[in-house]
Amino acid sequence: MWQRNALTTWPSALPEGVGGDWSGWSQQPHQATWSAARRQVFVDAVKRQYAAQGWAPPRLQDLEQGSCRVVTVGHQLVVCGGPAFLHHKVLSAIRTARGLELAWGVPVVPVFWMASEDHDWKEAARVDGTSATHNWVLEDLSIPNPVGRLATPGLDALVRAWGEDGAPASMVNDLIQDLDAVDREGGCYAQVFFRWMHRWYGDLGLVVLDPDDEALKTSCAGLWAREMRDEGVRHALEGTDAMEGPAHVRDNQLFWLGEEGRVGIVKGDSRGETASWKAGQHDFVEPSEGWNAWAVHEAARCSPGVLLRPLYQEMLLESASVILGPGEWKYWHQLPLAFGAHGVAFPALRLRDHGLVMSPELVQSGWQPRDGWMTVEQWEKWVLDGWMEAHQDVLASRYAALTEATSAIRAEGMELASELSGAGGAFEKGVDKAWTQWLKKFRRALKSQRPEAWSASQKAQSALMREGVPQDRWANWHVLAGGEVNAWNEAWMAEPEVLTTSVWLHRPET
Repeated sequence: MWQRNALTTWPSALPEGVGGDWSGWSQQPHQATWSAARRQVFVDAVKRQYAAQGWAPPRLQDLEQGSCRVVTVGHQLVVCGGPAFLHHKVLSAIRTARGLELAWGVPVVPVFWMASEDHDWKEAARVDGTSATHNWVLEDLSIPNPVGRLATPGLDALVRAWGEDGAPASMVNDLIQDLDAVDREGGCYAQVFFRWMHRWYGDLGLVVLDPDDEALKTSCAGLWAREMRDEGVRHALEGTDAMEGPAHVRDNQLFWLGEEGRVGIVKGDSRGETASWKAGQHDFVEPSEGWNAWAVHEAARCSPGVLLRPLYQEMLLESASVILGPGEWKYWHQLPLAFGAHGVAFPALRLRDHGLVMSPELVQSGWQPRDGWMTVEQWEKWVLDGWMEAHQDVLASRYAALTEATSAIRAEGMELASELSGAGGAFEKGVDKAWTQWLKKFRRALKSQRPEAWSASQKAQSALMREGVPQDRWANWHVLAGGEVNAWNEAWMAEPEVLTTSVWLHRPET
């Protein structure tokens, strides 16, 4: 069963934000209004994107109300849902939206912002099963295209291999059904992932949005124009501590979507006082009609980088809250000055809930979150240290007796002849060294004499971490849950009025 715990329960330190009743929040969210024009642009895009799949959007009537707000969460398009923390983020957004709706008495809708323009293929293309990591293999990745625009050859094989490695059969069949539906229409991976997210969370009211959308980008063309005028994010942050944050502040936060894929725009040759840029083989010089007109005309080919994407999102959504992971939390905190310079309200940030599934072996080992994450080497030492504690009193008694005996022998030798002092000291050191060696062999003997317990301890560690990576960053939510995923989702929805960030621990029922 799942149990809610305080944020400080997590095995590693997490940002606590303002603390207290708003632990895990950067600030208390404010019940403001959402610009009617911006809301309509969003609603039109949602209708259009859902209609392309033959569906009506969840909570459409709520979205069309003037009092509506949204709680936003975004993530990469990780195959088959990737690591569990994607789902932790989404469930956090859904519950936070419900909580704010209860508190404010107005519709608050959770929105998933697809990171469809990301070109970090390696991170998106892997999913773990019970025993192995499965990778989506494409024949040609020489052009860094956005992940969402990729065709899907090879994805079917990955999903089926994952299905043979612990993924629930019914889930695998559903995902393949969605993949087949997109393939029949000649669609791309973004449409597959769109369908998967709707399948998993549409009934919980989650609205999915693909921001790689010409109309959405055109509505925010002013952002692209400012970058090309050299008046964008870097201009706002220049000379401040934000320049030293975790995310590199590029001269221009835009990427260009062209024949060379998604390529960063960088400074080109100087053209007098006019900013000149280039992306791969493509050169940009300010046109006679100016950058504003250029940005409207070329909006579909403009792709925001990591520090511009939050501004694009919030210019459209004006979120009541944005749900973030710890890494995102850090780079979003680089941006308040940029938001202010662009006239965009900086939202209340909320750290995602964190979850850990404790296997029977992990519970049996006695490990608690306060013990921290452990690599294989650290874990083995911790286990043997614990086993040694059971013998500590006896060993301490034996060592005290041994020390007393060697001291007595040395004293007796000195009493007989002073020249035996050196030999007596060497004898004491030799005995102490032999004791240390004996203790090491005693530890190894404990390991060899308890093979079943040792095997269980190794299984416990492998459930906690894999290749030095904590469970929530590699283990798949549906593989962990098996046939209980709906029950797990509902457990995380409990008590939506509790808005603080929580740590959830799942222990097997006894």
